[in-house]
Amino acid sequence: MNVRDSEVIAGILMQVGFELVGSEDEADVVVFNTCAVREHAEEKVWSEIGRVCKARRNKERAARGLAGNARELRKGVPGPIGRKPVIGLVGCMGRNYGAGAFERSPFVDFVAGPQDISKIPEILKRIFHSRPSALYGKGEDEANLFERKIWEIDGDVRPEQIYHSGFRSGKTQAYIVISEGCSNHCSYCIVPYVRGPLRHRRREDILREVRDAVSRGLSEIFLLGQNVNSYRSGDKGDFVDLLEDAHAIEGVKEITFTSSHPRDSGIRLFKAVGGLERVKKWLHLPFQSGSDRVLKAMNRGYNSKYYLELAREYRRIVPGGELSTDVIVGFPGETEEDFQATCRILEEVRFNKAYIFKYSPRPHSRAADMEDDVPRREKERRHKLALDLQKRISLSGKQWRKAK
Repeated sequence: MNVRDSEVIAGILMQVGFELVGSEDEADVVVFNTCAVREHAEEKVWSEIGRVCKARRNKERAARGLAGNARELRKGVPGPIGRKPVIGLVGCMGRNYGAGAFERSPFVDFVAGPQDISKIPEILKRIFHSRPSALYGKGEDEANLFERKIWEIDGDVRPEQIYHSGFRSGKTQAYIVISEGCSNHCSYCIVPYVRGPLRHRRREDILREVRDAVSRGLSEIFLLGQNVNSYRSGDKGDFVDLLEDAHAIEGVKEITFTSSHPRDSGIRLFKAVGGLERVKKWLHLPFQSGSDRVLKAMNRGYNSKYYLELAREYRRIVPGGELSTDVIVGFPGETEEDFQATCRILEEVRFNKAYIFKYSPRPHSRAADMEDDVPRREKERRHKLALDLQKRISLSGKQWRKAK
C-alpha cells in the first residue's frame, strides 16, 4: 500500500513541476511516506530524517570550508551551511503524530496524513512562499516559474485524479488500490485511526486503471487493500467478481492481491485463485495467534479451528499454491501455552513464509489500554523461537520442492 502511496505522491508533485532526483543531496524536498503499524518502523523513520539533514549539513560545510550550526540548518537559512531540504512526514505517522511531529524532530517542516496527500502541493506552496530561502540556489527565473506552478495547484484533488497521477516506479508492476482504510478494529492495530474506515473505490475506476497500466506495458497487476476480500461495489459484485473482470482484460499477465482477512475468505476465493490462469497461486492470510483466547482479545473474529480449516481448504483447492501469514508474539496476556499454540499452527500449516513480529503497543489502538505484561526479553525469546521454527519449515519446503 505504501509503495502505491509513494507513487501517487511523486506523480502529484511531478505534475506541478518537481523532478525526481538521484539522491537526497540534490533534493529541494524530501518526503518520508511512513507506516505506523510497528514501533520499530517509526524509530527508523526518525533516525533517517536526522541522517538526511545532518549529512546535508556536513557536506555543505565540507564543500564551503565554513562552519555553521544546527539551528541554521533547521531553519533552512542560506549562508555558511547552505540550505536544508524541506522535510515532509507523510502517511500514517503524519496522522498519528500530527503537530507532535515538530516536537519529536526539529527537522520536520510539514506533516500530512494518508487522507491529505492531495494537499501536499498546497502545503509546499505556503512553505516556499513564506520561506524564500527554501529556493536558495535556484536562478531567479527558475524560482519564479517554480513558485507560479505551485500557486496554480488546486488543493482539492479528486480521488480519481490521485489514483491516476501517472507515475509508476515498477518496470512491469502496477500497484492498484481497490479500497482504503479498515473497519475491522483489531485491538492491536492503528490502521482504522490513521487511514479511516473502510471505503471501496468504484469498480469502473479500478478496471480503468488496470487498462491504463497495461497500455503502459505494466502487465503485472497488484490489487491492494487492508482487506481486499471485503471489497464490494454496490450491486456490481464482490472481490471475486472484480478479480475475474481484471483477469479478463487483454494484456494482463499476472494478478496478485493482498491482504486477505480469514473472516472474509472462503472456497469461492480459493477457486478463483486456483482456476484463473493468470492469478498468482499465492495467498497472504494472517493468523496472528494460535490461541483462541488471544485471538478474542485481538478482536480477530475467528478461532484457531476456523483458520486451520481455511488453510486446509486452500491447500486442497490450490495444490502447490503458496501460503504466507503474519504472526504477533508477546501480545498482552499471552502465556507460554498461548505461544505454543501459535507454534503448533506454524508447524501444521507449514507456511511458505511467515512475517513474525514482537508486539508493541500502538497509540490510539484498543490494546494500548491493556497492560503490556510480557517482558521484553520474553518477547525476544518467543520471537526468536518462532523465527527459527519458521526458518526450518521454509528450508524443508524448499528442499522438498527441489527433490520433487
